[in-house]
Amino acid sequence: MASMSSGDLISNKLPYEQWIPLAKRIVRQSLGLHWNDVLEIYSYIRTIPMAEALSVEARRAGSDTHITLMTDDLWFTSMRELPLRWLEAPSQIEIAINKAITAYIYLGGPADARRMRDIPSEKFDANAIGNIRQDEPRHVRMVKHVDLPIGRVCMERAEAYSLDYESWQRSYQAALNVDLDEIRQSGNAWYRMLKGKRHLKVTSEVGTDLRFMTNPGKLMVDDGIISSKDLDHGFNETSLPAGKIVSTVIGDSVQGEICFTDRVFLMGRSVKGVHLRFEEGRLVEWDAKENGELLNSILKKCMSERQQLGWFSIGLNPAAQPCMLDNSIVLNDFGIGFGPHPLLERSKVKSNVQFDATVGLVKVEIFN
Repeated sequence: MASMSSGDLISNKLPYEQWIPLAKRIVRQSLGLHWNDVLEIYSYIRTIPMAEALSVEARRAGSDTHITLMTDDLWFTSMRELPLRWLEAPSQIEIAINKAITAYIYLGGPADARRMRDIPSEKFDANAIGNIRQDEPRHVRMVKHVDLPIGRVCMERAEAYSLDYESWQRSYQAALNVDLDEIRQSGNAWYRMLKGKRHLKVTSEVGTDLRFMTNPGKLMVDDGIISSKDLDHGFNETSLPAGKIVSTVIGDSVQGEICFTDRVFLMGRSVKGVHLRFEEGRLVEWDAKENGELLNSILKKCMSERQQLGWFSIGLNPAAQPCMLDNSIVLNDFGIGFGPHPLLERSKVKSNVQFDATVGLVKVEIFN
């Protein structure tokens, strides 16, 4: 067997280098990092090369960096074995980090969502409470946050949710490559149309017929860039791939039906054929054709807290296709959420109980 020289090792491309162009765009354009910034990257094992690329580019911009590494087995074992009081408690390490950093990037969770199916729902609720508590210093300090869940785009998750992995990956990568300035321009056009108190009618070919009023002044464009103007308005988070506009809803105004073509993904399973009906702001009926018990469980929690439809989103990304785990960026895909939006109405968020999902492709009509 021929030996490998040190020159051969040096000439080989390192795994992280393929991610350098994307990392540079995130560091320079999405976050705008400089000399005095401190960046934390939350990674799992399969996203280490991406974390390394982000760290390299952040350091080239003059920033300090820290990589927090979680593993699939540690996460699942903790969720299965640890008591609720441990999961609800904020991590003191994460609190300390959140008091030091100026920017944060999340690269996605564990790969095999099928392992979530045996974890009781109260464990997920408790874990969400712990995360909210430990992230509070980050929100108070307006730390810039990019959600880049690239680690979820994997064969295991595709198999868990019966997604076509190749189509999902192609759509995700194509959406990542769309020019962020193009998305911003499209988002600004929607912003001008939705600004103020507007009456909306949302319809689809499969039966959606929903009417509601928007909450004036409470909307944002998620264009993949956290600008100084965004920070002035209290918006310190964005997602990649990018492309959606989000607005709050006057809950009592919601009337009509929503028929989902997109699936809802909950705790390692797909909920198919979801149907919701609203009367004078109240959700009065819901059902699903498959795994409806999961939908029933979470919506009952929302109703017990008297949550109404609180916000909606419209996708803006022309390259994204409705074949992904998260279709919220798909052009003209309509998303909904119950309760206050965590960014637009952060001060009103009092609970870890949340339900948000995308509905599918719709037609939106706007009236003054």
